[in-house]
Amino acid sequence: MRLKHSFNLKTITASLLCLLFSSTANAETVQDYVARAEKAFDESDIVSAMAWYRKAAEASYIPAQIRLAYLLDKSEENEEAVQWYRKAAAQGDAEAEHGLARMYVTGEGITQDNKAALRLFSSSADKGYAPAIHVMAAACEKGELGLRVDYESARAWLEKGVVLNDHWSVNRLARAYANGELGLRIDRQKAAQLEKQLTQISRDGN
Repeated sequence: MRLKHSFNLKTITASLLCLLFSSTANAETVQDYVARAEKAFDESDIVSAMAWYRKAAEASYIPAQIRLAYLLDKSEENEEAVQWYRKAAAQGDAEAEHGLARMYVTGEGITQDNKAALRLFSSSADKGYAPAIHVMAAACEKGELGLRVDYESARAWLEKGVVLNDHWSVNRLARAYANGELGLRIDRQKAAQLEKQLTQISRDGN
């Protein structure tokens, strides 16, 4: 009887281990969800792409949350887009902050609020997210988002972009030196240096 009991116990244990390994082997990871989403997107199957991105987003994968929010925004599902941008932005993601800020500016899916947008754009730009740097530099130059025209701040944002080798920032500051804009005196030498940097950026494919 003991031998039989021991044999049954071993059999049950082995079966449980097989089930465990089988379950683990069949379990899909966040990366699997994203891969399926990207494949569906490449095949222009946006509905399926969003479904797979949502699975990854629900697993707290920030890049999927942002991608899903973007697709929802483009599909005019603005309120849900805001929710996913907000989840990712709450974790300090610069791209999500920029996306949520844009929603605040347009008032899509959320009450229009330039102050909230400005706070998010500034935070995103501080983290080195180039599109947010563009917004902040332009807002300071033109007096947008409730800001006064402030060329010094505009130049500071552009300089941050220059350090990051951001093409738009380098190009705008080069023009400013060449034409005497943004409160700068014409400086052909500085403009030439920035133009050289632009060439290198283009060559490197940035």
